[in-house]
Amino acid sequence: MAKHNCAICGAEVGLISEQKLADGNYICRKVCAKKCLKIFNKVEATLDSVNAHIEQVEYGTRVWNQIFEPLKKAKKKEEKLKQFGTNGALFVSPSTGLVAVTENRYKIFIFGKTTLACVYRLADLYGYEYESEEVKTSDGKKETKHYCVLNFINTPGMSPVRMPIRHPNEYETMSKYFDTQFGIQKTLGNIKNTWKNQINAAKAVAGAVKAVKDGTVDEAVAENTIDALDTMQYGDRTEWIQKADAALASVQK
Repeated sequence: MAKHNCAICGAEVGLISEQKLADGNYICRKVCAKKCLKIFNKVEATLDSVNAHIEQVEYGTRVWNQIFEPLKKAKKKEEKLKQFGTNGALFVSPSTGLVAVTENRYKIFIFGKTTLACVYRLADLYGYEYESEEVKTSDGKKETKHYCVLNFINTPGMSPVRMPIRHPNEYETMSKYFDTQFGIQKTLGNIKNTWKNQINAAKAVAGAVKAVKDGTVDEAVAENTIDALDTMQYGDRTEWIQKADAALASVQK
């Protein structure tokens, strides 16, 4: 049986100890594969995406320890974390504009707990969709697994994130929560923001059309129009960007 070398650490690997990647490279299961979160799809990953994800986990775990762990004990309502998911968890920090996808690991049973994390800016979350799949259990019975697929932009490493959830109702709760944070939920409480964004988008489009007719269209006009349309569809992310960047700037190496 042919043996290979781990493309990251150089260790010799065989059939049982190797993980083959989509680009034909191999990594070792014992060390390097364990640096990835379990929900990261290594079969479809390339060596570059694995390395990017490992860096993402190393940095995200520092952010988790320095920012999220203290907030788990927060007393103030506005600083409390919002938690979703199963098999690890998704934590949202409204006070810092950050999102953490976590995985708990234990040395022995429930002892020696450590938490690995990938941390994202909430402002970079541009999609959250429900998925399900039917699988067979060890005793041959069929079981439905539920997921929320989170799509983050501007994100090296793991994205999209296929987050396991307990039930479709949990997806509905997550979706409404994110819509509310971005001001795009069409409820009485947010309808003022929705109308304002629609009016601004309409003005921007009208201005772009006029510029085209006058022959004065330029990059600034086009960019303003795109920004206004994005705000109408996805909500205004300016405040979330500022919060997240300020929080991340405080992270120590």
